[in-house]
Amino acid sequence: MQHNRIIRKCQLIRWKGRERVADLSGDEFISVGTRAFSRCRRLEEVRLPSGLSAVKTQAFRGCRRLRLVTLPESDSVGLSAQTFAGCERLQALEHSELLTVVGKEAFAGCRSLREIRFGRDLRRIGERSFQNCRSLVQLSLPSCLETVGKRAFAGCWELAGLTLEPGLEAMSPGMFRQCISLQEVELPDSLQELPSGVFRDCSAINALHIPGTVQRIGASAFRGCVSMETAVLSLGTAEIGAFAFAGNPALREVVIPHSLKRLGFGAFGLGRSKEKIVLLVDNEYMCRRLRRLLLFCGSAGRTEVRLNGKTLEERKRERHRSSLDGQSPHIS
Repeated sequence: MQHNRIIRKCQLIRWKGRERVADLSGDEFISVGTRAFSRCRRLEEVRLPSGLSAVKTQAFRGCRRLRLVTLPESDSVGLSAQTFAGCERLQALEHSELLTVVGKEAFAGCRSLREIRFGRDLRRIGERSFQNCRSLVQLSLPSCLETVGKRAFAGCWELAGLTLEPGLEAMSPGMFRQCISLQEVELPDSLQELPSGVFRDCSAINALHIPGTVQRIGASAFRGCVSMETAVLSLGTAEIGAFAFAGNPALREVVIPHSLKRLGFGAFGLGRSKEKIVLLVDNEYMCRRLRRLLLFCGSAGRTEVRLNGKTLEERKRERHRSSLDGQSPHIS
């Protein structure tokens, strides 16, 4: 035991110093214990030692002046639940590329955090891990990520740059809800589902392209995206959930593939509207089927189905003309 910290069995149990900087880079411990730094109100910077593998629950919770934490630059580290919750002035976590796990609400309410970098060791992000990190402007999620908790990045108001790496499969309900600065989202073709509310109330998104690997769009997935004007769904999408595109007053055109089989209640909103959402389909059979689906789901009064291409009769005439053109001229 030193005068300002307690270390037992390779774990930092408690930091009791009143200094603004806690330089522990020369110490020997492999984990930071539960609430070890909790409510150290003067603490502004912490440097952690090499060999560290875990930072436990609420280790830094309530350190309101904490601005910078430096992790070891060569060791993988896991963060438990609420590790930095309520650290309102935290701006950076150095060497975050080696994080393996980010626990539930680990950075919730860190309003000054501007950037977090993930590397190839990341496997799990817990529920509401970065909720209301309102200064976060850039984010890249690696393909190695296996699970993401609900609302992991909800309320990140300044998040404008989002990169979802090819191969990424993990998304979660409400994952980017109320990320009001997101304008463009490029979805990788490794996704199979867009969960419920995943981009709900992302009011700056103006256009959308969903790859054909996405078989299901969850309930309210894009509800409240008030700037969205167009959406293109690729061949392969089979289901659009309830209210998935409701509350989008600027939406004027949606390309619907003939693979679509189910529409949830109010998928494009309820009631009637003078400004219709034009749903473009590529064959007459799909036109008829889609009109029935819209009638049953309650969105018929807000939409207009149009054929985006040639009618069956026009295609027959074209085939007939091409067959005639291919015949050899008759020689008498």
